[in-house]
Amino acid sequence: MIEVSQPDQANRRRRGKTDAIDAETAGRAVLSGRATAIAKTSDGHVERIRLFKLAKNSAVKARTQAINQLKAVGVDPNPRESRTGLSLPELVRPCADLDP
Repeated sequence: MIEVSQPDQANRRRRGKTDAIDAETAGRAVLSGRATAIAKTSDGHVERIRLFKLAKNSAVKARTQAINQLKAVGVDPNPRESRTGLSLPELVRPCADLDP
C-alpha cells in the first residue's frame, strides 16, 4: 500500500477540485513512481494516544448525558422547580438519599 499525501497543486488548479480528478491524479502519481510514501501503521505511540483520547471523549459524553438526564428527570419533591444552575453535587444528593 502506498500513501499519496497531497495532489499536485498546479494540476489541481488547472483541472479542477473534484474527488474523481483527485483519485485519478493519485493513481497516476503511484503508477509513475512520484508517490513513494509508506502508509501509516495502526500501532505505536500515536495510536495508543488516539485510543486514550477516544475513551476519554466517550466518558465525558456519558457524564454529560447523565447530568442532563438528572436535570430533566430529577428526584426532587417539587418537580416543577427548575434545576438549571445547580451544581453536580446538588443534582446527585437527592439520588444518593434514595433507598436501594
